[in-house]
Amino acid sequence: MSVGVLLVTHDDIGASLLFSLEQMFGNTLPMSVKNLPIRQDCNPLTFCYHAEEVCASLDRGDGVLVLTDLFGATPCNIACSLIQTYRVRIVAGVNLPMLVKIMNYPTTDLDTLANKALSGGCQGVVDVNKHLNPI
Repeated sequence: MSVGVLLVTHDDIGASLLFSLEQMFGNTLPMSVKNLPIRQDCNPLTFCYHAEEVCASLDRGDGVLVLTDLFGATPCNIACSLIQTYRVRIVAGVNLPMLVKIMNYPTTDLDTLANKALSGGCQGVVDVNKHLNPI
């Protein structure tokens, strides 16, 4: 089983996350991950086409987990354009803990991987002060 991962984010957010992930896991990630940065002055229709190309290159029959930064923003809307044509799960609010979590489950099916992304993203948001100084 091999689910692809597509980051669709504003500007360099996805590239920065991917760079950090490669620093942790090395240059060979356990899953195929591609980044599609959406620039401020972009034509969304052009990027919908690019998103389709990248999604098609990642899908090896098991689907693609699409991670985007902000629900309702242009990158998320572009990601949503993939739903009609491809087997995708889209999760908004991408963060580094989410990516680390899914990299630890490279052979997981698409739906389970989307749930792992959600749990990793939520569990990665921590009030550090409460952990250091419990009230």
